[in-house]
Amino acid sequence: MDHIKNRPNPQEFDASAAEAAPSAIVLDLMHPNDLAAMTPWEMDFRQLDPGPLSTQIAVRSSPACSVLNISLSGAVHQRGVSPDGWSTFGISRRGTIDSWQGCALDDDAFLTFGNKDGFDGVSTGRFFGNVVSFNTRRFQNLAQCCGYSIASEGPALRIQISDVNARRMDWLEREIANLLKHSDEPWNEDVEEALMIKVLAILTSSAIHQDKSSAQTRRRALNRALEMMNDNALEPVSIEDLCAATGASLRTLNRAFNERFGYGPKAYYMRLRLDGVREDLLNGAGAKSIADIANKHGFWHMGQFARDYRLFFGELPSETQMRRGA
Repeated sequence: MDHIKNRPNPQEFDASAAEAAPSAIVLDLMHPNDLAAMTPWEMDFRQLDPGPLSTQIAVRSSPACSVLNISLSGAVHQRGVSPDGWSTFGISRRGTIDSWQGCALDDDAFLTFGNKDGFDGVSTGRFFGNVVSFNTRRFQNLAQCCGYSIASEGPALRIQISDVNARRMDWLEREIANLLKHSDEPWNEDVEEALMIKVLAILTSSAIHQDKSSAQTRRRALNRALEMMNDNALEPVSIEDLCAATGASLRTLNRAFNERFGYGPKAYYMRLRLDGVREDLLNGAGAKSIADIANKHGFWHMGQFARDYRLFFGELPSETQMRRGA
């Protein structure tokens, strides 16, 4: 879904080309309902405070995922229906929304938008919210593969007050802000998957979803995952594929990897591929360029790759390459 229709200089999202990441669109609107003319959302926003009302939005989207930030200069009665086939969630900070779906809000909250019955909220004059939307089928498939239990039609709860999930919500907001502020930040299936997993963790944080696997189950899952990672070091597989291939939930894989290495499967996989790049740089790799070597190991966004490489090895890839010739 494209959340902004007929926008200037549209960009098509190509998941196979990480450099063709969608850029952020920033708009100043005379009225929030103007957004309905450019998006699939049904909206009926009504101003409650006297005086001029300004609306600012920033959005970045692909066919599988969208992140949006919206700010309103006055109190508004917000009503509407999110697009069919999409699962939408929002982060509300204390003092920005008075009520949601008829329930009073007096603390930070994680909000879900009902597809059938719509949403109904009253925001304050300090409203500033972040919203993330996922293709429902993609979201549910990931949930099933990674062992998260949500209703087939999506999360049933319309409102999730966060207590134990404060850090997850903070991460989600920082990532949304980063993606909207820096259009050169990578946007690919890994980014989308990370956003979905964080939302799933927030929605299913109760004790019923804690990992209860046996040590033998975790050992088998870990060995299969390691085998798959090594076989696909040059063409990285997703965490969803790892869960499907090992028959283990993401919680089980996380526990297995943390018990063995002290960090999760994504971090291990990143280290495996970075180490492959470093080995090729030190060995010459046929005098290939840094970009060619990085691409060979599944790194396509060179800015992010250079930051990850320097963070892990304490030097830039070019410095490693120069040391080889020293």
